[in-house]
Parts: sequence; C-alpha cells; structure tokens
Amino acid sequence: MGVNGEIYYRLLEPSRQFAVHPTMGTVLLTRPLDYQKKPTHQLTVVAEDRGPKRQMGSILKSSTAQVVVHTEAVNRHRPAIFVRHVHALVDAPDVWAVVVVTDDDPGIHGTIGGLAIVDGDAEDRFTVVAGSQPGEFHLRVDPERPLSHRSYTLTLRAWDQGVPSQFTDEKVSISPLELTSEVLEHSHYEADVPEEAPPGTPVMQVKARVPVVFHIESGNQDGHFVLNTVTGRVSTANWLDHEAKANYSLQISATSSAARGRLQAVATVTVRVLDCNDHAPVFDLMPVEVSLDENRPVGTKIFTVHAHDEDEAENGYVSYSLVNLNAVPFSVDPFSGEISTTEVLDYETMRHSYMLRIRATDWGAPYQRQTEKALLVTLRDVNDHRPQFEKIDCVVRVLQEAAAGTQVLTLSAVDFDNGGKGRVHYKMDASSDSACFHLNASTGVLSLACRLQLPAHVNVTATDGYHFADVMTVRVRPVEQQASVECKDAGVIDKLRRQLQISEQQQGNDNGEVTAASFLENRHSPLLSWPEELAVNESTPLGSVLGYIQAKDPDHGYNGRLVYTVSSGDQHSCFRVDMHTGALLLVAALDYELAPSHLLNVTAYDQGQPPRSTSQTMFVRVLDVNDNAPLFEKPAYSFVINEDAPNGTSVARLRATDADQGRNAELHFILSSEQFHLDSETGLLTVKGPLDRERHDRHLLTVTVADEALEDPLSSTATVSIVVRDVNDNAPHFARAPYVVRIREDLPIGALVTSVHAEDADFGDNGRVQYSLDAENFDVDPDTGLVRLAAMLDFETWRLYNVTVQAHDCGDPPLTTVTNMIVEVEDVNENLHAPSFAEQVRAKARIGSCYSISGVVLQVSSATVDENQPPGTSVTTLAATDEEDITYTITGGNGLGMFTIDNNGVVRTHVSLDHEACAHYWITVVARDLSPVPLEAFVDLHVAVHDLNDQLPLTELPAYAVTVAEHSASGAAILTMTARDSVDWRLVDDAAGCFAIDRRLGTITAVCSLDREAEERHMLEVVLADQGEPPLSSTTQVLVTLTDINDHKPVFTQPLYRFRVLPANGQVEAVPLCQSAFWQLNSTFISIQRTAHPVVN
Repeated sequence: MGVNGEIYYRLLEPSRQFAVHPTMGTVLLTRPLDYQKKPTHQLTVVAEDRGPKRQMGSILKSSTAQVVVHTEAVNRHRPAIFVRHVHALVDAPDVWAVVVVTDDDPGIHGTIGGLAIVDGDAEDRFTVVAGSQPGEFHLRVDPERPLSHRSYTLTLRAWDQGVPSQFTDEKVSISPLELTSEVLEHSHYEADVPEEAPPGTPVMQVKARVPVVFHIESGNQDGHFVLNTVTGRVSTANWLDHEAKANYSLQISATSSAARGRLQAVATVTVRVLDCNDHAPVFDLMPVEVSLDENRPVGTKIFTVHAHDEDEAENGYVSYSLVNLNAVPFSVDPFSGEISTTEVLDYETMRHSYMLRIRATDWGAPYQRQTEKALLVTLRDVNDHRPQFEKIDCVVRVLQEAAAGTQVLTLSAVDFDNGGKGRVHYKMDASSDSACFHLNASTGVLSLACRLQLPAHVNVTATDGYHFADVMTVRVRPVEQQASVECKDAGVIDKLRRQLQISEQQQGNDNGEVTAASFLENRHSPLLSWPEELAVNESTPLGSVLGYIQAKDPDHGYNGRLVYTVSSGDQHSCFRVDMHTGALLLVAALDYELAPSHLLNVTAYDQGQPPRSTSQTMFVRVLDVNDNAPLFEKPAYSFVINEDAPNGTSVARLRATDADQGRNAELHFILSSEQFHLDSETGLLTVKGPLDRERHDRHLLTVTVADEALEDPLSSTATVSIVVRDVNDNAPHFARAPYVVRIREDLPIGALVTSVHAEDADFGDNGRVQYSLDAENFDVDPDTGLVRLAAMLDFETWRLYNVTVQAHDCGDPPLTTVTNMIVEVEDVNENLHAPSFAEQVRAKARIGSCYSISGVVLQVSSATVDENQPPGTSVTTLAATDEEDITYTITGGNGLGMFTIDNNGVVRTHVSLDHEACAHYWITVVARDLSPVPLEAFVDLHVAVHDLNDQLPLTELPAYAVTVAEHSASGAAILTMTARDSVDWRLVDDAAGCFAIDRRLGTITAVCSLDREAEERHMLEVVLADQGEPPLSSTTQVLVTLTDINDHKPVFTQPLYRFRVLPANGQVEAVPLCQSAFWQLNSTFISIQRTAHPVVN
C-alpha cells in the first residue's frame, strides 16, 4: 500500500542513447540511433519500490528486466543517377544512354523503385525502359517522331522503395547531333528543271537535320550540276538538253562529325529535265533545184519537203509554208510538205525559174522556232506555138521584064517558142503556081525562077519542125512599071513585143529577195539595266522580291526572249532569280553577322541558237537589324561570399556579348536588388547592403543585359545565385531563461531532470551547439542537452540548486552563452489518502438526459438554481477533506463552461441560465491534493434550473385573417386559434357584438346574422393570458371579411319611364336603376328592340 507499492524505474548501466521514466517505466530515446553502427541495443531496467526503507539506507526490494532494442534502418540516402551516353547499339539503335541508379541504403530502402522523365520532353520524344540488370535503365529516342533542331534538357527522376520514399533529379543535356543518325531530312529528293534553265539555276536544296558537309558522289559525270557543300543547294552548271538526257540521278552524301561518332547519310536526287522548244526544225536532205514542163495542169506535184524537230510533243510538231515576199504560182501543204502548182505555167510569158522560200515551223510556245530552205524550180520550155506570118494577103506587082532570080517578096514568120523550138523554115504548098517561083526555106525570100508573063499565086507556109503556120497565098501580077508589094499586117509583132515585155518582167532575179528569215538571226546580246547595288534588311522575310533584273534584247522570238540566273557569288544560297521574270528573290535568311554583303554575278541569256548572254555584278549590302539578343556567357552563375563582406566588395564581373553591330551591340546591365549593385556599363557585381546569412542564406538574382537599339531593343536574362558563407556571428540562445525544475528527492540516479535547448542561427559548426554545467549532482548530454540526475538528492540537506548551464557553438573562435537551471527538491512524504467528499453526496443515481453516461455508481450531489440569475450566483458548495490542501476543478459534463468552482468548493454560475434552453446540467468536479504525488477524488453535481414565468404567451401567427359568407348560421365556428402556452382566451374589441370566443379552446364563433351590405369587414382583438406568477398576456388581431350572397332583388328607381324612340341610327337615353341592385353576380340589364311597337325588357 502507499509508497510501498509505488515503483521507481532506472537503467542499470548509464546510457547516452536511452533513458527510462522513473514512475511510468517508459524507455525513452535520447539520441539518434545509427543502424549501420549498432543495429541492436541491450538494456537492463531495474524496478524498485519507494518504501521508507529507502531513506533509512536499507536494501530495497528490486528486480530487473532485459530490454532489447532493435534498430530499424531508415531511408537515409537518396538514389544516385549515373548517365552513360553510348553510341548506337546493334540490338537497340534507338538507345541514347544507359542510366544506372544506385542507393546506399540496405534492404527495401535501397531498392530502386523506378526512373522517369519528369521535365524537358514536351514532344514525348524520349522514353525510359528498364534494362536487364537491377537499377539499369535505357533512355530511348523515338525514331518515329519528328526531330527538333534544338537541344533537349531532360530531367530524370529516380526514386527508391523506402518508406518514405526518397528521390533524386538529374538533368541531362542532349544536342541534336547526339540524337540521331538520320542526318538528312529525306533520303530521296525530286526536282524538275526546264532545259531552257541557264547555268547557275537552283534545282533544289538537300536539307540536313544537323550541320554537315555535302558532296556529289555519283551521277554527275558530265558535270552538268554543281553542289554548294555547305548549304546543300544543287544548281545547274551547264545548259541541259532534254533530248540528250532527260533524267539524272545524283547521289549526294552528307557527313558530320558528331559527339557520338562520324555521321554520314546519302540522298538520291532525281532531276527531270523538262522539254522546252529549244530546237528548230531541220530539213531532210533535198535537191537544190527541180525542173517542170510548162503547161502542166494546176495542182501538179513538183516536190515534197520534210523536216524534223528533236523536241517533244507540240514543240516537235512541224508545219510548212512558202514565205516568198512576191507571189509565186506554187503552194505547199502545211502538214505533208507537198509542193504543187497553183497556175498553168507558160514558159514564154512567165518566169523560167522560181526560187521558192520554204519555211518549216514547229508548234512550240511561247514562240515558234522556224527554219527556211530555198528550192529552185526551173520551167522547161515546150513547143506549144505555131509559126505566124507577120504580114498576110500580100499582092506583089513585078515588072514583066524581070528576069529569073529577081526577088519578089521576103516572107517573115514568127514562132513564140524559144530556142530551136522557135526556128522557122518556109516552104511552098503543092497547090501553088510554083513553076516560075523559088522560095528560100531559111530566109523566106521568094524569087522568080522565070520571066513571069501571067498572074500567078504562090501558097506558102512556115514550120518550126513540129507545127505549121496557116497557109498564106501570095498573088503575083506582072506589070509594065512600078513594081510594088502590098500586104496586111497580122499584128504578130505587137503581140510578140508584148509577150517579150511580159517575159522580161517575169524573168527578174529573186535570189536576193528579203524574207522573214533574215529576222531569225540572233544578232544582239541582251542589254542589262538594273541597279548595281541593293540594300536589304537582314530581317527581310523569306520569299520577298528584292528587285527585278531588267534587260532588253532587240532580237525577235527566242532570240529576244531572256532567262536570268545568279551565275556566281551566292555562296550562302540566299538568293534565286526567277528565270523568266527576273525577280530577285530571298530564299534563305540573311545574317549580317555571318555575311554583311554579297557580290552576285547576274547573267541574262537569250534563247537564240547559239544563245547570247550578258553579265553584270550586283552588290547586295545587308543592313544590320537588331535580331540578336545579347547573351551572358552563362545562363546561370553561382558565387559565394562571406556574410560580413563590407559594401563595395566585388562579387564577380558579368560579361555578355551581342552578335549585332554598332549601337545594336552596345550593352548595359540591369539589376534590382537591395543587397547588390550591378554596374550598368562594366557588369561588375558588388555588395550594396548588409548581408545576413541567418536571414537569407542564398540570394537568387535575375540580371538583365539589354542592347542600345533605338527601336525594339532586345535583352536576355541570367540567374545569379549568391550563397552567403556563414560567419560565426551569432552566439547560442537558450529558449528559456531560467529553467525551473521541481523533482522528488528520491528519484533514482540517471533519471531525466529536464532538457535544455539553445539555438544558434549560424550554419554548420558555427551553429552546432554543445552544453555543459557546473554541478556534481547533475549531468548534461553535451549534444542533446538532456539533464540527468548524477547523484542522490536529499531534501533535508539541500532543497534548492542553482545550476549554471553553458551553451557554446563549435565555431572558430566559439561563442558562448549561459543560463540558470533552478532545481527545487521536493520532500517525499506519505500521501496515502486521496481527498474525500462528505458522506451526504454518496449515492447511487441514474444520470438524466443531459448527461452522456448511464447507470453507474458515482459520488453524486444535486442543487437547484433559478433561471435568469446573473453570472456568479452561488449554486452549492462541494467540500472535500484531506490532510493536504485541496484544489477543485470542473473537468466534464454538459455544464462545462457554464459553472465555476473556487478553492473553497463553491460552485457558481458562469453565465445566466435559461430553463427553456436546458433545464438540467451535470458537471464533474475533481478535488486534488497538493502533495508531490497528488491524489484526487471525483463528484458529479446535478444542477436543476428552476423555471420562471419569463415568456409572454403568443399565438402561432402574429395576426389572423378569415373569410366568411354573410348570413352564416349563428354559432358557426369561424376560427380556432392556438398558442404556445396554456392560456385563457377573451375578446376585448367586438364593436358589432356578433362574435364570441371559447376561453379554453380559442375558437371564435358568430352569435348573430352577418350582413355584408351593412358591414363588409370586422376587426376583432383577442387577449390570451397564461397562469404563471406573475401572469403574462398578449394581444392578437383577427380580421373577418364577409363574402356576398345573392340576397337582394333589382329595384327600379322610378315606377314609370317615358321616352321617345329616335330614328334608326339614333340613341336611347340611359335609364338608371337603383345602384344597390347592381352586383357582379346578379346584374340587371335593359334592352330595347326596334320593332313596330318598342318594348322594354
């Protein structure tokens, strides 16, 4: 019993890691444990009673128990990530890196839970898959997704399976060169180039994903193409000929030295040469001259020409035409080339030969190409004319004495044929008197062969050997004197003269005839006219027209049709000239910083055969645009500085560069900070304000560098992390000063007395606090500040200890602070009895509805208090007895907070109580003595709240309104009223005296006949009174409204009405009835009908 039954606990062997509560026996941990240093701890706990023998020095009753503490490993370490970039694996070419994750924790805490990408892969380009070994993962690149030209910074997160789990993030930077072996965007390219494209015309551009060097490996044996090894642009080097070769297949290699090895790819470029009308028709082998007999019928075929064109389709179709400027009697079929006559040709009256200009024309566009050929057509003469005598009907008179041989007449005949076919011979017809005449066949001289005595006639004719002239009779008469010759002129000479004139005109030479062919010669070179210098902003959008190359060529057709090209000077493949329009286009971004100018050699070619060209240089000056933001040397800086650094101390000099020129490259620095200053010109970062690591151990600054551009200046930022290095400028600070402790004098050695704690705002060793004290009876753990009892205490020897506790940090030099620990030793007495309440409060009771426990045997007391009493009203006194002083406390019940109790046990109200809110309260009162080991007793107090008449009786509604039909039966119930209390009812205001109320039930009834016409509404006042002390009452109003019934007949206002009937369109004056006879439900109407005798209804 008593202290003899009370037990103290202690450890047999002192321990820094553990302590035991002296009375509860709870084993406490006083220092962190280290599983790896010592996984198991064995403790011996001694239990002994507190009997009085302890003070007498007797041997105490005790026993021991062994306590084995097993230390469980905790998840102390984060996983570590090791990334090893690998070249393409044979069995897994999409693996970019092998990632190994380790964890130094044992067991489940060191088991890797997984690895994932948590940031930097918005395109889902990468995936993580587990490897074949534990903790091994493969970072894969998805080959199906498009590759960006930017670098990637992935955040890898690894976590373990510990509880709680720990994780580590690791950033991995990947450049495009390291990502893929797909150097080129495409492995096959196709392009169409018209064969009229001049040398230097861009064909297409092979595009690479990464910087590479291009080469043509094969397919360019003829050297028709040239490749820009840097940009990948393929251009023509010579004129292409579709007819010679329509397709080219170039193998172009791209090589780059990447971080994961030398990357190479080959692309096939297929170039289709499109046919253009670049060939003129060519005549097949043909004679230079053909002959034709005259007089052949119209349409006689004389020759068929044929020409061929090496172009395709319509460019190769050929048609024919005659292009002599002078009319010729020939035509040519445009499709077959057959030449035929359009007139009957006459050798004598027409030209003897014709030089035909035959033109072969293709069907090409936009111009047709033509070729001309000359064909000489010679007309062969045919003997198609008879000789004709110049004179006819001749009468010759000869002298009679004329001797033989005398010339009588010289005949003259003309043959229109040429040459031998027109040579004439004369002869006499057999019917002539030819005995006396002789005719010279060649000269046509007719002479006498004898002396003529009698008249005679001679029939003569002329022949060309094939045709004969008409026979002409020459009459000869002998006369004595005056010989004469008389003939008629046949007009043959005039006819011949006219024919000769026509023939002479037709025989003009047409060899020098000027035809359109003379205009087909390519006589002129293009004449250039464009500015020798262009100024272009480097920000000019792609596809913009920078200007037009203007050139003229006075030649016709293709000879004057021009095509343009940049023949040299475009090393960066930034420009292209529209072949036909001469528009100079920007096809690649200009970069002033890479090339501030370009010297282009622009050439204009005509399309003659052969072509002529003219070249001119054009200086393209690139205007700098502020297109480059200034950049810091690094995107993030990290510096360390002591917290006691004075103002002006230099932290670092930040440097930035801008690729632009001039004012666009002039920079200034910007920083907004209270602790640091950044020189706007030099970038020197210095300390500006006081630093305090304990307030801010790290300053994260955002610095800005901006250029001085006049319009739209550019800027960039960098982060500067400044770690403030700790200086031991803070002494430890105790949380309490002083520490006051009360302990029993009989506590065992090693018992925990208290714990002192000091904080040091410094970092590291400067903030690590150790403790010491200057007392032999007490011991303090230097690391944790736990104070233990080092020797037995004796109340009678020393009742109060004032111990100086010192805390010092581990800085160099260390800083120290002290505080006092006041230990009050309590005398140990034999507090064997708990306080006891008076016997009259002991009873067995069942708790009422206001208490939460039912049916237990308790110490119970009861009291009554009136409601509405002021706070502090005494309720009852609960007196307990004990050898020690007693304190009272209310600890529970539904009255907690409603009552108070003082040290004398007087229970008082804390608030004004309301019976209607709660009529009963239960409170639990504890009486506790003041001994070092206090004992206590409990009593439950029931407080009944006495009800007072403090509430007015009220009806359920504040007012009532009812509707009743008039003339209701006497005694009929109109309304029954209800109240919240038990009340008496009475009417105090009934002016009509027609209503009564039941005093007990509150029912209102009618006691007389109600007439609406006499009074429509009745206002009643009802008083209800309770039976309390003192009695209370209230008043409620009731409105009774009467509804009408049909209880009146209509009544005329006059016994007789007189009036006149008006015409058909007239009106009848109104006849008023008694107003009381009109009502909504039973109205009376008068109607007059127009009849022979008016009637009133």
